[in-house]
Amino acid sequence: EIDTLLSDLNSAAILSATGAHWEEDNYDWWAMNTDTRSTAIILDTLARLDPENALIPNVVRWLMIARQGGIWETTQETAWAVMALTDWMTVSGELEPDYAYNVTFNDDTILQGDATPATVRERSELQIDVSEMLQDEANNLVFTRTGSNEGMMYYTAYVELYLPVPEIEAIDNGIIVDRRYTLEDGETVITEAQVGEVVQVRLTVIVPNSLHYVVITDPLPAGAEGIDPNLQTSEQIGTRPGLDNDNPLRYGWGWWYFGEIEFRDEAVNLYADYLPAGTYEYVYTIRPSVEGVYNVIPPTAQEFYFPDVYGRGAGSTFTVLPAEE
Repeated sequence: EIDTLLSDLNSAAILSATGAHWEEDNYDWWAMNTDTRSTAIILDTLARLDPENALIPNVVRWLMIARQGGIWETTQETAWAVMALTDWMTVSGELEPDYAYNVTFNDDTILQGDATPATVRERSELQIDVSEMLQDEANNLVFTRTGSNEGMMYYTAYVELYLPVPEIEAIDNGIIVDRRYTLEDGETVITEAQVGEVVQVRLTVIVPNSLHYVVITDPLPAGAEGIDPNLQTSEQIGTRPGLDNDNPLRYGWGWWYFGEIEFRDEAVNLYADYLPAGTYEYVYTIRPSVEGVYNVIPPTAQEFYFPDVYGRGAGSTFTVLPAEE
């Protein structure tokens, strides 16, 4: 029966490359259950019954990121998280590492050292430029450790690739993001506008599973600037829209989850500490000011601490025409 239970837990886990957690189908507020508390309870179960489970390190990562301002949201979450993490550190020797590590790239050593209780909180970061990579053949990044089995070794590798805007296609790695330019009616999609004309931008974000610390960036066309329709002037950095009682959906649906919204010269940035699963829309306006045909960098959305959970729209062009005389 225990093996069946563990198998069911493994199957129900929601995974990304660097995080794993479980979500409740239905919330029982009387029992004070939350996704974070349930994840902590399952972590404690795995630490006791299946300490070699490959999910555990990623569950620990997710549980640490689930804190808001350095703490979990409820006393239930805090109690279970502390118990689970304590049990995990006991069986893993997390704070008592004793091993040597080595990192090679195409057989060349690029990092090495010793993990000990004195260095357990240290971290290293490396960057490899494209010019250092082999062309038209596989590049090998290898992490090895020697010595005792005490303590865990955590590592993450990311690849950043920059493409010409017309070649950029939409990507869905756990978040879907899409942008449309429309007339002020919000329905008529456009790819061009005249200098001085007001253009509505509709940014849609679909989140299949709840996420923490989400950052959304929507670059502006080079020939346009973001505006505040109320003030008819540029929005101030760090402000967020207020509720319009006459038109509560003026800024779209779910914008209130974004604790900070920044209008910058080159982009609009939205930040959310927590986004439950669902569809969100943020609506704002821009005003074209310089004639030309512009490549528009696609919008992106990602979890700040788990950047592999990532979404990107497609690249596009936007034309700014001369103003009517």
